[in-house]
Amino acid sequence: MTVHLVGAGCAGPLWMTLEGKRLLERADAVVYDSLIHPDLLQLAPPGCEFFAAGKRKGMQGMKQHEINALLVRLGKTGGRIVRLKGGDPFIFGRGGEEAQALESEGIPWTYTPGITAAIGGLGRAGIPPTHRGLADSFTLATGHAEGDGTPRNETWQGLASATGGTLAVYMGASSWGTLSRMLVEKGMSPETPCTAVTRGGWGCSGTQHFNLGKGPSTFQSPSILVVGGTAGLDLSPGRGPLAGLKAGVVRPAPESWETARLLEELGADGYSLPLLAPEELPFPGEEKLLSRASWVVLTSPRGAALFSRRIDPRRISGKIASIGPGTTEALSRSGLRADCEARPATSEALAALLSERAGSSDLVVFFRNEAGSPLPEEAVRSAGAHAVNIPAYRMIPSLPPGWDSYGELWDETGLDAVVFGSAALVDAWCRLGLTLQEETVPVAWGTACARTAKRLLGRDVLVMKEPTFEGLVDALIEIRKRKTQEEEK
Repeated sequence: MTVHLVGAGCAGPLWMTLEGKRLLERADAVVYDSLIHPDLLQLAPPGCEFFAAGKRKGMQGMKQHEINALLVRLGKTGGRIVRLKGGDPFIFGRGGEEAQALESEGIPWTYTPGITAAIGGLGRAGIPPTHRGLADSFTLATGHAEGDGTPRNETWQGLASATGGTLAVYMGASSWGTLSRMLVEKGMSPETPCTAVTRGGWGCSGTQHFNLGKGPSTFQSPSILVVGGTAGLDLSPGRGPLAGLKAGVVRPAPESWETARLLEELGADGYSLPLLAPEELPFPGEEKLLSRASWVVLTSPRGAALFSRRIDPRRISGKIASIGPGTTEALSRSGLRADCEARPATSEALAALLSERAGSSDLVVFFRNEAGSPLPEEAVRSAGAHAVNIPAYRMIPSLPPGWDSYGELWDETGLDAVVFGSAALVDAWCRLGLTLQEETVPVAWGTACARTAKRLLGRDVLVMKEPTFEGLVDALIEIRKRKTQEEEK
């Protein structure tokens, strides 16, 4: 029995350490706060328990002693427990208090660092904490005071007296008016340069420069306030073509996760929304049937993975056709090779491929989702071949873990686009009772998906020009341009 205190970093999942990722992938239970990127919970294995322990200003949450008690209780049950915290557990994350509570009960614990906002968030905003000639020291402070809420006089006296360094203030967004006055009253120049970085490290991060004596009294939370030193250094790191855009990706796993992370690399805040989960369906005699097939057709990465697990590859003597690169890659991870691949990864392209390859006496066996497109089967029969369908699995509507966290986050930041990978996923969105914000643009991965989205969502839909990641990026760039133009009016 071990409780792992893990830092999730201050931004998206790409900033999670490899050690933190490995611990999440093996967790039996995860206790998470409200500052993590909610996609991280999708790294946990099936059957993992999740406990929301977040605290947002103005919203009720678990008190610290309740979180400590929960960690102790879970730790005593055995298994691998992950306490997932935004940023770093030991940088104003009260990780030390949690470690003390665990030690007092004799429960082993470990620590995995995370990228804290004063390092990663400021750096991504172009504010290096130290810089030769500007800042030869770096001080971290909290603007949150315990008890009656009054900041400790001696602490801020010392901070105001320090020179030659950069001061980073956590949890000071709502009390900045009081904190800035204290710094000035205790000797710091009102002309001292300051910067507020909101959601540092995220695609939607915002930066505001001002002087200590003339700035706003409050800022949007979560923000980190920087005073003196490098606060006035005006550097502009590249942010990517999708910087500031927030996009949900409604595709099955793992494509939803992979697409969201690729968008993150381009500067967006991507959210993986795998709203359909696979449920296996038994098919008596499937291996015998597949062993006689001239062609085995796989139409999705999850179908390829399931095929590799359920079927002895030594029994397959026919050729294998794949619907696209993702399915081919999933097949290769099990040591199997596709003999041909449809591109782009659409039912229409697969139908065209099979109509060329299937001979009149061939037996073509489809191993796929029970709700798969009929187009490839029809193409096989039109070519004079015999087609048999093995419905190996079905996809059922399912919300990802920590769903409430997504809604809370989008209420704060907004959501610019939701990308639907198929008509079935639009249907799943509606069957789960989900809605789109007024400003959110639905994006369809093809015309069939667009027709369903327009009918079920009752609003205009942006259709990707081609069903590829590049086509998605082009569509999102268009949305970003529209958003920028509207903001400039």
